[in-house]
Amino acid sequence: MGFLKFLVWTACAMGLGVFLATVDFNGRTPVEYVQREWKRQVQPSRVERVTNSLRDALDDAEDAVKRTTRQATPAAVKAPSPAPAPAAGPRERITPEDRAAIDRIIAQKK
Repeated sequence: MGFLKFLVWTACAMGLGVFLATVDFNGRTPVEYVQREWKRQVQPSRVERVTNSLRDALDDAEDAVKRTTRQATPAAVKAPSPAPAPAAGPRERITPEDRAAIDRIIAQKK
């Protein structure tokens, strides 16, 4: 009985393989559809790899900006000013020496 089950399952598997390799759906066999999707997902083209890396970099930059904004916002909330202040822009990271050097360069151009 076990040998008979083995023969039936083997015949079914072979029949399924032949079916998938020979029957056409919209001009392609199911095996060709699978191969096409495999090439798209597993071996992306160079353009897709560059696009994906740019998207990852953009997401990382967006996360960094959100993280910096979240860190800056609680500091402003902890020390409220008595008078309503205008909306605070991003903090400058330019030192006074850098600012003076920039002012000198601008003055030279005038």
